[in-house]
Amino acid sequence: MIDWNDLSRIPLKAELYGRETYFREALSQAEGLWGERARSVLHRSALLMIKPDGLVSGKAQRIVEFLHAHDLRIVAVRKFAMHRLQWRELWRYQLTASTLDRLMVNDLVFANPCLMLCLCDVSGAALPATVRLSVLKGPSDVSQQTPDCLRSRMAQPNRVFSLFHVADEPADLLRELAIFLDTSDRAAVFEALARGALADAERRLLEDTVAESVRAPRELDARAALVRVRQAFDRRAAALDAGDRDRIDADLDAMAAGQRIAWPPFVRALAASDLDLDPWDVTILGAGFIVYDDPGASKQIVAAGQSPWLEPSRDIG
Repeated sequence: MIDWNDLSRIPLKAELYGRETYFREALSQAEGLWGERARSVLHRSALLMIKPDGLVSGKAQRIVEFLHAHDLRIVAVRKFAMHRLQWRELWRYQLTASTLDRLMVNDLVFANPCLMLCLCDVSGAALPATVRLSVLKGPSDVSQQTPDCLRSRMAQPNRVFSLFHVADEPADLLRELAIFLDTSDRAAVFEALARGALADAERRLLEDTVAESVRAPRELDARAALVRVRQAFDRRAAALDAGDRDRIDADLDAMAAGQRIAWPPFVRALAASDLDLDPWDVTILGAGFIVYDDPGASKQIVAAGQSPWLEPSRDIG
């Protein structure tokens, strides 16, 4: 059966996940369904979530092409809007560094649908598929990305608009499927991962979603969004409450100067002013002009990359 050396090479992750409900539930179900094949199926399984910003900016087709080019076969597809509790649980051990402003902007991002792709690695690589894909995608910090990683190829604009997410290790794959899916749907995905083939209905869902993504892609350009919001504000400024008008005006000026702003008072003033704004323009401003991390704060779990998986395994459970 599956042991911790098949799941993670991060001791803290083993400690935190070991009694966590999502992980335990998915591990038990996977072992029950996969039986003697559990280790091999888990080894070749991976997950990539195209986030709402990735779909709306037309990145879906290029992401799918990248996966195919690296022998990662799509075997299950789900499209859904991630509930606020789901994405908070997904990044529970990373959001410990985030500002509350960033949480508020993420709520705007995830009001829109995501596309979950479950993958079967047919390359025969020694690395687990999750680890291999995590290396291929590159770091979320734009300054640390290499030109050949997927994040760089997708021209990720900032840390909020990371465009997609991957499960970094096999343990994360199991945990995330329990966060996203109920028991019966998770069983269907586990069966697809073992079978290694995509159902016709899900193939059509993938094709339709990719076509919709590339049909009219939106530029996630903070400067262009700022111009549109400023124009909408100027048309209504004279009719607005003086306090709200001054707040919006000052924050728009600060953003035009490249400065970060405090997000809650700005969005409260926008809401009170009832301006005719595209929700994505507001989201783009948040992604571009907030402070992302609290000073001195750190993530509870940081991805370890492939290095620990290249070393001899050791008991961490």
